[in-house]
Amino acid sequence: MTHSIVIPLFNKADYIIETLESLVMQTKRPDELIIVDDASTDDSLTIAKEYLQKQPLFCEHCRVEFIELAENGGPGNARNIGLERAKGELISFLDADDLYHPYLLSIANWKFGAEKLDFMILNIEFMPGREVYPDIDALKKYLTPISEDLYEVKDPLRAVTSPHFVMGVGSNVVVKRKWLQSIRYVVNSTLHEGIDFWYRVLKHILAQTQANIGLLTGNYLRVREVKGSLSRKIYPNYKEIELPPVFSRYKNSKDINDRLLVGMIGRRWYAHSFASLCSVKQKLFFALHYSYLLPQLIVYSIIRIML
Repeated sequence: MTHSIVIPLFNKADYIIETLESLVMQTKRPDELIIVDDASTDDSLTIAKEYLQKQPLFCEHCRVEFIELAENGGPGNARNIGLERAKGELISFLDADDLYHPYLLSIANWKFGAEKLDFMILNIEFMPGREVYPDIDALKKYLTPISEDLYEVKDPLRAVTSPHFVMGVGSNVVVKRKWLQSIRYVVNSTLHEGIDFWYRVLKHILAQTQANIGLLTGNYLRVREVKGSLSRKIYPNYKEIELPPVFSRYKNSKDINDRLLVGMIGRRWYAHSFASLCSVKQKLFFALHYSYLLPQLIVYSIIRIML
């Protein structure tokens, strides 16, 4: 199957060569690489172009396209623009500081074909700490072994709303492009926009067909923990912290999985935001301002215990 990779690029001059090298070293090269430069203010774009110019064999077998945006629109916007240009049967997004294992594209191609997958989630190894997520033991009731390193995900929407599951972090999904025709990332959102996007994609697939959803373990995606990245930003004022898009999208939903998603993300968002504020005063203001959310998060915790 043909495979397109979209890289949103913004100020990753220190990492982009290593990321691209992880693609050049693939045992099955991608068929298409689309790099969307989101108005970088460093040398990221120049470095990427110069590196790929030195890889003629890779470029001979992979269509490479650079898209240069005049204004920074955020990673969701960059991914949307790259997605519009992609033509591969499979598509994945790779952050410009993360790495693919050399066998990932080959294994993805094999698993999608042999197991007739529609959607495959990758487990993650964080760098440099080497923590691995998700915790397979905590998810046993949702997983059925299919083949080496691959599990079928049963009751997928319930599984991905578990606090032990990780989807949409480090763009850890490979999917058939046909399922993305009508779904796009929320623009101008920087927290949990990946989880929101992939949950909507998964709901769309399951509404259309008896889909095969897989979880690939084996640490084929390495996600770099970069100080100063959007997910590790320190906020001087609580008013700068935005609510995740799932809050407004599903606040009135009666669907239990939607409600579980809001609760799961709500707990992560609340803890992360509280820790990201730089003063005790701002933490107090944050807790008071969002005190109305606490009953919902408590109810979520109780429901999860009962499931």
